Amino acid sequence: MKKNILVLFCFGFVLMMPLEGMTASRTAKGVSLTEQLGISAGVALACQVDTDQLKNYEMIASRIIANPLKTEKEEKEALNVYAKAKLKAFQEQKKKSLMRCSEVLKRFEKQDIFKSVIYRDGTIKMPNGQVVKPQRPFKSSKKKVKKKK
Repeated sequence: MKKNILVLFCFGFVLMMPLEGMTASRTAKGVSLTEQLGISAGVALACQVDTDQLKNYEMIASRIIANPLKTEKEEKEALNVYAKAKLKAFQEQKKKSLMRCSEVLKRFEKQDIFKSVIYRDGTIKMPNGQVVKPQRPFKSSKKKVKKKK
């Protein structure tokens, strides 16, 4: 029962919290921001949120998680924590339907995270105007093409 309450609290908190404190490592109830983002994604996935919207959410969430980290190893660990929280929230929502999906989808769509802008270099501009730059160079999926002479 306590786990269910914690999941509901975290999900509600993530959907309602402003993005101002997105770089903080710990939040209320000892749940990290990374876990909160994962919980939100997991419950939304269980409620069959629009695939494009979930992709956008995960792209922004991954940059929010990775930007303050200094090494690739830390980033991989954080994204693993995100994935585990997402899976656990997905399973709990599917098994026990902790929240009505219609409410989940309405709240998910209205999150401030969707007002964020991500630039090519990995910099994020938050809705409140705060700019979060990556600690280390951002690896683009596009490869540089050398011109032949």
